[in-house]
Amino acid sequence: MYLDERSDTLLKEILRHPDVTNAELQEKFGLSRRQVDYSFLKINNWLEEQAYPKIHRGAGGRFVTYPDLFKIIGEDEFEKADWYIPSEKERASLIILMLTTRNEELSLNHFISELEVSKNTVLRDLKAVQKMLDTFHLEVKYSRMKGYLVVGDEWNVRTAMLIAAEHVIESYGGEEYLKRFMQMDKTEVEGIRTKLEQVETHLNLHFIDSKMRILPYILIAIFRRISSNQTITTSFQIDYSELSDTREYGAAEILIKGLGDVSKEERMYITLQILTSNVLLKDHLKSEEMPKLRLALAEFLTEFEKKAVVQLVDKETLLEKLFTHIKPAYYRIKYRLTTDYSILDRIDEEFQAVHYIVKESLYPLEKFIGTRIPENESIFITLFVGGHLIETTEKLQTRMKAVVVCPNGLSISRLMEKTLRSLFPEIFFYQAMSIREFEQTNLLYDMVFSAVPLTTNKKFFLISQLMDEKEKLELRRRVLRSVYLIDDYLSVDSLMKTIQKYADIRDYEKLERALAEKLHPTEEKKLDDRTGKQNLADLIPKEHIIRLKKVSSFKEAIEIAASPLLASGSITSEYVLEMQKQHSIPVLNIVLGKTIAIPHAETEKGVLRLGMSMLFVEEGLFLEDGMPLHFVVVIAAVDKNAHFTALRELMELSGKKNELAKLRAAKNIEMMHTIIKNNTGKE
Repeated sequence: MYLDERSDTLLKEILRHPDVTNAELQEKFGLSRRQVDYSFLKINNWLEEQAYPKIHRGAGGRFVTYPDLFKIIGEDEFEKADWYIPSEKERASLIILMLTTRNEELSLNHFISELEVSKNTVLRDLKAVQKMLDTFHLEVKYSRMKGYLVVGDEWNVRTAMLIAAEHVIESYGGEEYLKRFMQMDKTEVEGIRTKLEQVETHLNLHFIDSKMRILPYILIAIFRRISSNQTITTSFQIDYSELSDTREYGAAEILIKGLGDVSKEERMYITLQILTSNVLLKDHLKSEEMPKLRLALAEFLTEFEKKAVVQLVDKETLLEKLFTHIKPAYYRIKYRLTTDYSILDRIDEEFQAVHYIVKESLYPLEKFIGTRIPENESIFITLFVGGHLIETTEKLQTRMKAVVVCPNGLSISRLMEKTLRSLFPEIFFYQAMSIREFEQTNLLYDMVFSAVPLTTNKKFFLISQLMDEKEKLELRRRVLRSVYLIDDYLSVDSLMKTIQKYADIRDYEKLERALAEKLHPTEEKKLDDRTGKQNLADLIPKEHIIRLKKVSSFKEAIEIAASPLLASGSITSEYVLEMQKQHSIPVLNIVLGKTIAIPHAETEKGVLRLGMSMLFVEEGLFLEDGMPLHFVVVIAAVDKNAHFTALRELMELSGKKNELAKLRAAKNIEMMHTIIKNNTGKE
């Protein structure tokens, strides 16, 4: 008996989330109740056939699973791929690998035999292959003399091959499929893996687990194409000196030893494969480009501080972390290498506002690299900056200790670590580690949180690498039940109702927030959202808007714009003086879109609580470039995060010419506030 893709997906989901309900499975995967029930029946029949314990439902409708079941999706089981039926997309990827890595003449019968499907199925799969290759301007052609071939630019052929290999290795039994369809034996693969370990020693680094798995197959495939005279002809847009003086370029010699004459272009291509796999550097390289890259990153952080109205604490540490990450990303971006970051399709809501400001601040880095930063790379940068903003110093004390394991590199593992620390303040978390580091660690720990199945005698929790709020809450309940033997979910609302019966509450909102923070950290943000404190229209109420025909200077504009905040007790007079001292004229670096000035100073100079106020000057002030400035918004920021959503909305408003024209034409303050309200996320 075989498991189809749907049943396999549901089995893995149940193992990761035992508390999931039928309704949630239906919603997440777009299935009917009948389909879920049918797949669940197939799963249990298959488990019984494979001598595994069945999954059943316990009290409350929860799925009851057993530790032995984690082996089903564990590394050891990848060699047992005979029960799984590849999906149409997986078959298309396998055909691409056959077309790009085999030297024999391939006919329709080859595909039918290897895939074990009908002729009609293969013909449909070839159409899917062509659709995938269209993205890379490639074509599948057939001739009686040469059989089926992929025709097009060699760079694009290799890119399609690499993406297909990445897709296949992530499927069940991935490595076995690669060996079979790329015709690679275990000895050949292990030989390259041994060379990669020598490269690690040479460069004093560790490749991430996922790259160490796939690189041998990628490199063998590249070597085969080179040996068949299928070589790179596309311009790299690379100066030879940019790579030839790096240690990675020297490390490539270890890999190509024995291949014979390999061109300079191919050596560079292989070097780039090493560079883009290296995300756990121990030492920084000393090439001429690196100091310039570091300077561009420093300028990016300075721009972020200006636009976000924050002062980064321990900025040098953040700069070091970004520099370690961006170095390989620099080559990915500059040299058009393709990496599948589909895992980053979802980003935590708490980082959305940060991400917007990060993208607005990236131009020093984009200028240095010479191209725009892709969305997936900018998300990585946001994870570093956002993580740094919320980072707090941990002390070991006597709390339970946990290990976080992630095979997908520094950026994702850091986000997992930060998410878990926020979700479980009662647990001490060691720094996230790879699978190999976990297998070798001597640390004392009580539980393991991992994105992949692992063998351990400690409490083990299999989690998603990026969790939404619902998944976080589910995980917290599961851990409390398993580790602390707390089986009931304590809701804040029910506790507040009970407390109200027997006590007088002086500050309902503060007590509610404190309970949410202690019991369910993921609910704290929901309470923030409910109070609306981060919304631009709420931070700039009608009472905080002033209209004037003209002012004599920018210092006077700051004083007048700040007066509502001073009157409401949000700031002190010292804060006003500090803003005037730091911003005597409206220079461009404190002006959003050349339309809205945002003078501000350090929080400790006199900010008492969060607030904003706006001054509209009808005749305007003049910027450095002679353009008129009509709006001055004073920002009083109490911490690094609370004002981000409102600031993002203000930045968006600064780019809307029509809305700004409406603001300037408004006849009174009420109309101005309505326009601001219509341009925020809250009506």
